[in-house]
Amino acid sequence: MTTDEIDRGFAALEALIRSNAEAINEESGRVRQEEAALLARMGATAARIVPIAGLEVMARGKVDGSGELFDQAYFPQRMLLLARGEPMAFRPDDPGKAVTDQFCVLRHDGTFAELMYSNDTVLVDSYLAPISAEEALGIYGPELLVMLYRALRQYLEGQEALLAALRTTLEFIRG
Repeated sequence: MTTDEIDRGFAALEALIRSNAEAINEESGRVRQEEAALLARMGATAARIVPIAGLEVMARGKVDGSGELFDQAYFPQRMLLLARGEPMAFRPDDPGKAVTDQFCVLRHDGTFAELMYSNDTVLVDSYLAPISAEEALGIYGPELLVMLYRALRQYLEGQEALLAALRTTLEFIRG
């Protein structure tokens, strides 16, 4: 084998790697678009269980001298908490407030939102901003798909257990 053959082989490998990298980038973009569409569909489907299975989420509260919360106010609709993210440096609605906790939530209407909490020595308050499924995946990753699937599955398992308990109760009542 001569150096010319090695050079030609190396150049051919390099060209093949470059063409594959371009194809991989294109296909990766398509996969991300499909993931976002799937997440949006899952969110719309899961919206029906949010009022039942979701959590009451605090909008703001006061902190007493011992660090305990009191006088809390909650968002009017329940939400499913799907993921916790790395907090941004400051809130978009008020650059003077640092973000202490940041979450991705599914709201009662099937849309996604970012929930950011700020905490100073006296007050904990929040900022809730809608985000698209694409933005949610970009910030919180594909784990959102898994978490939403788990939420639906846990809800179903709870329904099955409740149904079995109700059947047992009816059988006992009927004798």
